Amino acid sequence: MATGEWELREEDDYEYEYEFDLDNPFTSPADEPIASLLDAEGHHAPSVSAAASAARRDAAAFISKVRFGGELAVHPRVAYLALNYVDRFLSKRQLLCEQQPWAPRLLAISCLSLASKMQRVAAVSIADIQRDEEFMFDEASVRRMERVVVGALEWRTRSVTPLAFLGFFLSACYPAPSHPTQVAAVKARAVDLLVRAQPEVKMAEFPPSVTAAAALLAAAGEVAAANLQAFQAGVAACPFVNSDKLRECGEVLAAACGVGPVRAAASADTPVTVLGHHRSASSASESDWTVGSAANGGGGEAKKRCMGPPSHWG
Repeated sequence: MATGEWELREEDDYEYEYEFDLDNPFTSPADEPIASLLDAEGHHAPSVSAAASAARRDAAAFISKVRFGGELAVHPRVAYLALNYVDRFLSKRQLLCEQQPWAPRLLAISCLSLASKMQRVAAVSIADIQRDEEFMFDEASVRRMERVVVGALEWRTRSVTPLAFLGFFLSACYPAPSHPTQVAAVKARAVDLLVRAQPEVKMAEFPPSVTAAAALLAAAGEVAAANLQAFQAGVAACPFVNSDKLRECGEVLAAACGVGPVRAAASADTPVTVLGHHRSASSASESDWTVGSAANGGGGEAKKRCMGPPSHWG
């Protein structure tokens, strides 16, 4: 099977370090981990045009089928990382689906195989995930495509995704006293929302940091509603979180996951959405849009933690 410009010589073999934690993609601790993540997220975010492409749609459909295919089901984080690789690859390269209709499936299979290696889970069986297909790619074809993917990613296989920001927001912004069981439940629900929302094309419009914040606020609204307002204040205190993008991302995420807007009351007459934006009936100016205002308290200490390098967060 010819692959045109993808064809690589056998001697062009590649080596890269397997295994990394999606929650902590760096190989060594950073002095200012949030600054390092923010610097890296722009290099790892997919383009909106790539996310809207026919190739991405077909590749995402195949990954979803494997993800939820009963006995073929793969680990959620493997599927999540695989689709991230697809998005990043398509942001660099184009697939000519009309001439090569098989290309998106080969890309999806190769990204699933690569992601399973990077996550150190049970290897994806190339034969099993293709059992219902009319034709199958052999191991050599998948291996060659893996090399093409890694090259297109410029060897940056340690993707910076929204999962990498969860620890920061929970440590720097979640109100004290933080109960480990509750925090773990909020994080688990946020991960579930992120995995479910990832195929939605519009999610590509938002940087990973904003997506992580939106997922955590939505999760807190479901799991720990009593702490939602203070958590909103903490997130709002982070100077790198754009309030408009946060609101928009939360709306897209809620629609993609089929969940309703989560609300918490700042007062009897001032509703606060899950994204923390409240607006009085008498004011429509941008300056009146706040999250956790001074009247609430709750945001000051979080702002100090967000403005400086955090000393403790995982």
